[in-house]
Amino acid sequence: APPTPTPIPVAVDPPPAPPVQIITNPQWITRPNGDDFARFYPRRALDSNIEGRASLSCLVGADGRLSCTVLSEDPQNMGFGEAAVRISRQFRMRPQTVNGEPTAGGSIRLPIRFQVPE
Repeated sequence: APPTPTPIPVAVDPPPAPPVQIITNPQWITRPNGDDFARFYPRRALDSNIEGRASLSCLVGADGRLSCTVLSEDPQNMGFGEAAVRISRQFRMRPQTVNGEPTAGGSIRLPIRFQVPE
């Protein structure tokens, strides 16, 4: 009888990661207040009476806390991006649930605007 051929291993791509669900209607449990904005306002911008904004991309943890990175800041190099990331730690949202259990997952874009206090 002829020898049975040895199977040749075939490389198989891993299945694609499930797409991250974009959260469009967040239910906030806590949000930063005016004192938080005053505390984290970039000092150099505040001293120069400069207002600004930043846009963050955030992942939501099972505890509802956000883990964010800066997408953009305007004006550049005034510290608004870093300040927005610090402020984002004051946000907490109702996490997604699977079978009634809180679960990590989902992402949200978070625009943060800094206005010079009156």
